[in-house]
Amino acid sequence: MTAACGSHAEEQPVSQLLYSALSCEGDGTLTVGDLLQRMEERGFGLVLMLLSIVALIPVLPPGASGVVGMLCILGSLQMAWGRLTPWLPRRMRAYVLSERSVTILRTRGVRLLRGIEKLSRPRLAPFSDVVLLRLASVLVFLMGVVMFLPLPFMNSLPALSVMATAFGLLNRDGVFLTIGAIIAAVVLSLVGASAKTIWGIIQWVHDWLLSSQGTFQSSLPM
Repeated sequence: MTAACGSHAEEQPVSQLLYSALSCEGDGTLTVGDLLQRMEERGFGLVLMLLSIVALIPVLPPGASGVVGMLCILGSLQMAWGRLTPWLPRRMRAYVLSERSVTILRTRGVRLLRGIEKLSRPRLAPFSDVVLLRLASVLVFLMGVVMFLPLPFMNSLPALSVMATAFGLLNRDGVFLTIGAIIAAVVLSLVGASAKTIWGIIQWVHDWLLSSQGTFQSSLPM
């Protein structure tokens, strides 16, 4: 880890740490592994923050929210297991971020974080870091599953829940953790209502087909 990216990470605001990680120069490329290494001192919170920004801001190609969802699921399982820093397979760590993606994250993403930082501070978090991590892992896992599923218009709310949860972890902010839980509950309610509606439509089509088949058979000459 270079001095420009890793020094005094604990004193830096989240937005500044992300900006520094994205601004470091090397051979002109920036891989996911490089970014994780530069942010690992802040553990899962900053990684979840980055994933939520990617889901909220159109950095990746259409349909890539499933990849973000899978990464959230993978991270949540590690959080529940008790890991303090994230691990990714070598192939994922070797993925090279495009110059456009880095620029968007460095501008719009950092600007978004700076706005939220003004509202978050340590408060109402009586549990230890390990307990908070495992409680947060449940929310992140559920939202990761929702983002992984091919559900239309269901990326932003789960990403907001993950972002609020990430800020809660980074700042030990119980208010933001609660907000993340409330948004997650809304998301699950919407998914449940959608699933019930879809199942009702499937049943109606099934009953209509059976009825139509019976009518057709009864109209045939004996």
